[in-house]
Amino acid sequence: MSKRLLLFVLFFAFAPWAAGQQLVLHEGDRVAFYGDSITAQRFYTRFVEDFVLTRDPRLHVTFCNSGVPGDTVNGGYTGDAPTRLNRDLFPQHPSVVTVMLGMNDGYYMPFDQKYLDIYETGYRKLLASIQTNLPEVRITLISPTPYDELTHGTEFAHYNEVIGRHAAFVKELASSSHYTFSDFNQAVTNLAQAAMQKNPSLAALLIPDRIHPAEASQWVMAAALARDWGLSPVVSSAHLYASQSAPVEAENTQISDLTAHDGSLQWKQLDASLPLPLNLEDGLVRFVLETSDVATMDRQTLRVDRLSSPHYTLKIDGRTIATFGREQLAAGVNLALYTTPMLSQAQQVDDMEKKRTRLDEAHFILAIEQPTIADAALATKAIEEKDAALDEEQRKAAQPVVHTFELDPQ
Repeated sequence: MSKRLLLFVLFFAFAPWAAGQQLVLHEGDRVAFYGDSITAQRFYTRFVEDFVLTRDPRLHVTFCNSGVPGDTVNGGYTGDAPTRLNRDLFPQHPSVVTVMLGMNDGYYMPFDQKYLDIYETGYRKLLASIQTNLPEVRITLISPTPYDELTHGTEFAHYNEVIGRHAAFVKELASSSHYTFSDFNQAVTNLAQAAMQKNPSLAALLIPDRIHPAEASQWVMAAALARDWGLSPVVSSAHLYASQSAPVEAENTQISDLTAHDGSLQWKQLDASLPLPLNLEDGLVRFVLETSDVATMDRQTLRVDRLSSPHYTLKIDGRTIATFGREQLAAGVNLALYTTPMLSQAQQVDDMEKKRTRLDEAHFILAIEQPTIADAALATKAIEEKDAALDEEQRKAAQPVVHTFELDPQ
């Protein structure tokens, strides 16, 4: 087998959705996020969409947001649960539904068994209705995020104990009913606890109003759901020897034209995936990366052995990325945590996703909050057409691109 053919085989054999992995998402799926204001913020939901699109732009999955601020398992200001389901969920014909409810179901009071009973009964009734109306649907239950009484005091004393009971119920229900489960409660709790140890002032910014995790914090939630859905943590992995003209290992990437000259190493690389569109210039994002496991779900590894000089500068497409020590490169560096052309491409994809979330919010106002507004139907049609155009443009923007790498001794 030729070296080029071998690299071609490696490229597809190690694709993120390779055979043998148990993935919740399938080609052609439509995912609906059902929940309260934390879902309606469109942060973790946007990041999950980014995860799917950047990790495999060939996989066609669509998403819709059915979150309403203030909602409980029994509904809220836009209607009771049957109204919500019949208006906001069932017409979407989802094949996958996530449910994240519980923050508002304790009514911001100390624990009262009456309200826990109402929550459990309402939750089971909600799921029964979903299964009856969407018999083929695959359901993921998500535990409610904590009410933050750790980083900056509390407004409703002991309310996180109530949320903890809700989270425990959701976890047990998912286990007993064989639903996929994602533990947002534990993920955000772990983040807050680690942050308090590292920097209490920054920790207080992670859930600024005690209820809604900040945008940066919701990367932890998206990473948890991506992991529980079976998405691969690998963007790409390249292992090279400076002394030979073929890679030792290439996972989810193609490497070609590998040459060495005067101590420098050059090659071309085509990754099948993009890194997550993290804003590495945002201090809170950097803090979240330092105090969580998000980076473990975003691995774009470059490892180079048998280098002779103590330090090397990495350039990609002529742009200086960073200078690394020989030992760092031998151990492997995670390029997803550096400002690279691949990160810039992923951020372009996310910029389009931001536009789509704004369109989604406008649709919510027209179709749900103000359904009697004049010409709402025409406006809704225009929104849907623009969203479809952005979806096509976004998918094109996420396609793999060849990049030129260069390692120069210092």
